Amino acid sequence: MSDKNLTYEEAIIKEYPFRSIWMEENYATRHGNLILTSERLVFLHQMELSNKQIENLQKLSAEATISQMLDYSLTLHKKNFQIPLSMVKGVRVGLLSMLPFPRPCLRIKYIHTSKSKNELKEKTATFMFTLPLLKKLLNPELGLVLGWVWVLKRTISRRKSLTSRF
Repeated sequence: MSDKNLTYEEAIIKEYPFRSIWMEENYATRHGNLILTSERLVFLHQMELSNKQIENLQKLSAEATISQMLDYSLTLHKKNFQIPLSMVKGVRVGLLSMLPFPRPCLRIKYIHTSKSKNELKEKTATFMFTLPLLKKLLNPELGLVLGWVWVLKRTISRRKSLTSRF
């Protein structure tokens, strides 16, 4: 029996919509959706879509795969980005020193390829999650961040074990 004929489709594993904040040097730079798939981590900048973009998304949702939908969504805003899971080198909980109390955040170390210089560089992406007040009282941010760290590490290890088989 040959495993080479197996088809693999990208799947969404976890998503935190509308309340993810991409941080740079302890400053909030982008608000949007953070999506973890079986292949990559995607950040989609929060924006309003035009009627044409909405029509294209509706057409895609009827016939396209998740991978094709995400690829199209990445083109909608120049600040959208993705980190392939194969490039992730570390995932951990960090602390942002925001007054009056430090806040937990998700820190991801990854290898970035510069398009202009064609060189590899290690970078760190930081994400903070905001919660509505009632949810914050019932489920603190630390639990949310720890959940993301756990799922990311588990997904990366599963992906490595799958690729090592072939």
